[in-house]
Amino acid sequence: MRVPGNIRSSLLAIAIVAVVVSTAYMAAGALYEGPFMDMYTPPARVTLIEVETAGLGGTTEHPHVPSVWASLGIYDLGVRVVGLRSEEGALIKLSLTHAGISVEDVDVYYYDPASSNWRGITFQDKGDVLVATLGERGGVRTYPGYDYTFRLIIFSNIDGPCQVQAWAESD
Repeated sequence: MRVPGNIRSSLLAIAIVAVVVSTAYMAAGALYEGPFMDMYTPPARVTLIEVETAGLGGTTEHPHVPSVWASLGIYDLGVRVVGLRSEEGALIKLSLTHAGISVEDVDVYYYDPASSNWRGITFQDKGDVLVATLGERGGVRTYPGYDYTFRLIIFSNIDGPCQVQAWAESD
């Protein structure tokens, strides 16, 4: 049985259109993932870890702050930053969340190994959340394999549940 010429031409045209459309779709995906995908992935993985601060700048050891704490006190906290991609000016953020929190409720210091001193962190009050940037004002330069731990001491005047979080974002 022979297929008429006009049907054969129609089938060939449909096959060519399918190939062209699928090729264009794959090319668009490759272009999107290439230069633009970095905008949507964080420059680093940030985790909260336990650290020892005894002896650093004359301090003693304090308990590790849990992700949510509920009492007054002094706590140690480590914020570990592992680079996932190259980024100039990656901002490492730290937030404290508590109903009615204000900048007077906590004092947070980070250990500066260059000067062997503890330096204060300045928080911005965003309602029930305080947010600060760790590291240099313009951010840190991350790259795959970058690995640094910020050592923090938190002096809490908060009575009730408070949650601490850390993350990285592009400048």
